[in-house]
Amino acid sequence: MELGGGSDSAAKGQGLSSSDAAAAAAAAGEDRLSALPDDVLVLILLKLTTRAAAQTRVLSHRWRLIWALLPVLSFTSPPEPHRLRDALDGHKVLLRDLLVGADGATAQSLAVWLPAAARRVSGDLTLKTYGPEEDAGEDDSGGEEEAAQRGAFEFPCFEQASKISFFLGFQGLAVPLTGVFARLTGLHLSRVWFHGPGELGDAVSSPRCPCLQRLTVEDARGLRDLAIHSESMLWMELRDLHALSRLTVVAPALEVLTVASCFPKSPPVANISAPLLTKLHWGNEYDPSSVHLGKMAHLQWLRTPYYLVYGNGGFLHNQSCLSLLQRFEGIKSLCLTLAYLRGIENYDYMMEDMAVLPDITFLRLMVMAYGHAFEASAFHVLRLCTGIRRLMLLFLSEAETVCTSDCKCLQLIEWETEELLLNHLEEVEIFEWRGTKHEVAFVKRLFDWGTKIKKMTVNFCPSISEVKAKELYQIFQSFSRPGVCMKFYRFEKCSKVLCT
Repeated sequence: MELGGGSDSAAKGQGLSSSDAAAAAAAAGEDRLSALPDDVLVLILLKLTTRAAAQTRVLSHRWRLIWALLPVLSFTSPPEPHRLRDALDGHKVLLRDLLVGADGATAQSLAVWLPAAARRVSGDLTLKTYGPEEDAGEDDSGGEEEAAQRGAFEFPCFEQASKISFFLGFQGLAVPLTGVFARLTGLHLSRVWFHGPGELGDAVSSPRCPCLQRLTVEDARGLRDLAIHSESMLWMELRDLHALSRLTVVAPALEVLTVASCFPKSPPVANISAPLLTKLHWGNEYDPSSVHLGKMAHLQWLRTPYYLVYGNGGFLHNQSCLSLLQRFEGIKSLCLTLAYLRGIENYDYMMEDMAVLPDITFLRLMVMAYGHAFEASAFHVLRLCTGIRRLMLLFLSEAETVCTSDCKCLQLIEWETEELLLNHLEEVEIFEWRGTKHEVAFVKRLFDWGTKIKKMTVNFCPSISEVKAKELYQIFQSFSRPGVCMKFYRFEKCSKVLCT
């Protein structure tokens, strides 16, 4: 193709229509597409994949310049690291979005092109790499030596990026000692193995991240002491930090905090100062002598560690759950998980230890029963929060197993006859409904207790077939009552559809 100029004026001078002019131009080998303005050509290339857009560089010098003006690049199978670095360095505009999928990348290869990305990205950067390193051990025992053998790349200082997401196969990441992430508002780090000497807490605190609002760190190794002091932070999520022993958070504007499955060694040490916090998920051991949560006068939503229905004094989970609940007299929403061990014959029934719950209006009750009869424990919880207006039931059990006829869980039958008045309850939503005999028995009684229920929504377990869903629908209708708005949903090809 010969790339050159062309104009409509020449066609008009010859008395040709636009269609005749286009045909004449095509016959003459004229490239009218290249005559379009740069911004129009950029919009055209953005409709292509990055690989296809890059291939237009070979057409002419004109098209080579257009490729360098794209504000969005996506490399699902990136070129060799040095070529990627050169491509980024040769780009003529800042990137508002850069996605790099680098399966099997090493720390050394990432270190080649990430500094160039730091100079080019002004918006979002997403890096995804998965490989053999993804299957790291469950803890950090012997981790220092293993991490040293793998090596690490230094996290460049992105002075212009607004959001960074790293999903690494436990690649080593060295936090920079200096530099300011001046425009960064969101940071997501997943499956990272942290190396010194820099500290993550120092890097994400206000002096170096003055605009950071959202922070997520999940499934990470090598992070033992995390201290964050942020004036701008609004949302923080810390999950599965396999080496964490001490956490300090001073965030006067923080609204949402999740700390779950951290602190592998007991007791955890934490100091949280977040006076405006409205939502808290604390999924760890809780001991008021070592975990200091400060004043949380604005808290509206709380999720506690799970509560074992059967156990003994040697388990810390229940005491942690109860101690956390006792901190709050009233909140809007409570998320509580009742957990059963698979074998309960050698354990005691522990629900009587739960004597009081905060004053709430919305209860999200999750049940992990493993086939056991859960009705008595769920009844006990409802008896402690009769003022709820909304109830969400989530059945997390695996496929139902059948208890033996002498199982302890079947001996608790008081809930079948005891009266309970939930005269404020108006809305119930059920998730993962399988229609087991225990689920059916409990929900049937729920209609007796909740005389003011106006709306019931049932979401079937994804494994439920259409035929089974119709059968369960009929069972539900048999004990429903007029005036209740009933909706049933099942999954079809990974999509949620309304049953009619």
